[in-house]
Amino acid sequence: MKTLIFSDSHLSKKFEQSKFDLLKKIISSADRVIINGDFWEGYNCTFKQFINSPWNKLFPLLKKRKTVYIYGNHDKKKYSNINVKLFSEVQVQKYKFRSGDKTFYLEHGDRLVPLWDDYLPRYPKLLNNFMDKIEWLMFKVFGKIHLYVFFRLLNKRAKKLVRGKYKRNEYLVCGHTNFAEIDLKRNFINSGFIKHGIGQYLIVEDGEITAHEERY
Repeated sequence: MKTLIFSDSHLSKKFEQSKFDLLKKIISSADRVIINGDFWEGYNCTFKQFINSPWNKLFPLLKKRKTVYIYGNHDKKKYSNINVKLFSEVQVQKYKFRSGDKTFYLEHGDRLVPLWDDYLPRYPKLLNNFMDKIEWLMFKVFGKIHLYVFFRLLNKRAKKLVRGKYKRNEYLVCGHTNFAEIDLKRNFINSGFIKHGIGQYLIVEDGEITAHEERY
């Protein structure tokens, strides 16, 4: 069975055809899908706006693959309603599955390494949009270099916090930090993000996990 894992797509009422095409392609190629948090952007649109947007054309594809939806910090459970069942079969904070000889424990990652917006009751829309534009500008000017400067440090912090908690062939799979990484030695995997023209995701098949990146 081919399992697709992705996170941090931050879909909103703003529609991007190229991003939609990438998501449609990778979802269609999988037997099962796990969304590891921040699927939609709850800081600048309502859940109703999201499910009524053109992104909903992905829902039948996701539903067909019995998608597991893990809540993130931008799409907290309290931001949505029963209509999450339009695109997912299972909705949880954490999820565990086995493939081959490996066991994978999934959670978004905000519990391990909360960012400053996690301490606010509801991240203000204007501030979120401003930070998103800053992030976009950083990608345009520096490419992915700034990911190594800042977000890689968040992964290091997460690894320290989970050190010794997982046995051989057990792995924590997070999103949240926007730094895709497979570090089997430290039992840590990050699925990256799908944003700003970069699509990162994981494929798990017969116990083998691989990281992928595409431009859109």
